[in-house]
Amino acid sequence: MERHLSHGGNVYHAARTLCRDASGFCDFSASINPLGIPPVARHVLRTAVNKVQHYPDPEGLALRQALAEHHRIAPGNVLLGNGTVELIYAIPAALHVRRGLIVGPTFSEYERALRLSNARVTSILARPADDYRPSVSEVLERVASPHAAGSVKRRRQIDALFLCNPNSPTGQSISRNSIYRLLEAVKRHGGCLIVDETFVEFCEEKSVLRRAVRDDSLVVLRSFTKFYAIPGLRIGYAVGTENTLRAVRNRLPPWSVNTLAQQAALACLQDVSYRHRTLRFFEKERPVFRRALERIPGFRVYPTAANFFLVELPGSLTSRQVRETLMERGFLVRDCSNYLGLHERMLRLAVRTSAQNARLVKHLQHVVNERL
Repeated sequence: MERHLSHGGNVYHAARTLCRDASGFCDFSASINPLGIPPVARHVLRTAVNKVQHYPDPEGLALRQALAEHHRIAPGNVLLGNGTVELIYAIPAALHVRRGLIVGPTFSEYERALRLSNARVTSILARPADDYRPSVSEVLERVASPHAAGSVKRRRQIDALFLCNPNSPTGQSISRNSIYRLLEAVKRHGGCLIVDETFVEFCEEKSVLRRAVRDDSLVVLRSFTKFYAIPGLRIGYAVGTENTLRAVRNRLPPWSVNTLAQQAALACLQDVSYRHRTLRFFEKERPVFRRALERIPGFRVYPTAANFFLVELPGSLTSRQVRETLMERGFLVRDCSNYLGLHERMLRLAVRTSAQNARLVKHLQHVVNERL
């Protein structure tokens, strides 16, 4: 049970804990677009109900074709999943990963997926002194390993490198060229690079998606969850070569992506105005929210390329104390103390509407005044 409570966005747990209705909480713990479901997708969901009397398309062909057109790639280079998590769990076995390296602090499911596949897991953690920006040179050194001059068996220390870019919960990102350097290093040792681009819509210039269609050693993961605000539908996809994706698909159950998820995702891609409106909204609101958080005494707000902020609390104030107090006041925030590489004074806060952000800042200020 606790495993499932370790992520943000669990409004149902909060509702059960406080005996309230889930709709009564303002959720800053999950980084979901506050503009809500795209209008076109909302309409499609209302009209597509009759289609659930049939099995979903196991190929997801219409959506894959739309994604291929959107990214200017071939449909064979796209594989749908029941959220990116399903794909993350399929990849270690599909790609025969025995030794995985994770760039953290980051999403815990990479490690869990590797361990369930009986792979050995190591992590390389970014430091607070660097604002938690990953050191590419350190990752390169770890991939090469100090035993690189030894036998072939000892050289293959890393079969797969997992990187989230931009990263959750730190919000940091690295350049496309840096990712290419990591890819070449991993390939030299016979491994593969898995890049989770769940938040990359906020900085598309960092994406390496189109490189994945011609390199068997690179898999890129994308999601509709965050940008298009449909986490309850569970829809994500992988981009890679046909050979690589065939191996991953063989590890997936049939019909894992339901009809409504496919229809809604297809509509999301067609709603270009929503995409532009979202980017304009965050360009305006994100710096305003950051400045407001930085005015709270003792708060350290880390730079971000995504739609959330990693925040370090002042003094003896713990993230658990703040989370529990805010939950009683109707706000959910992500306690990041359970991330490997972070500590007990770290929170992640999603960027929501201007009014909601202002209300949260006001309550955070009250909590600080009461606790310190």
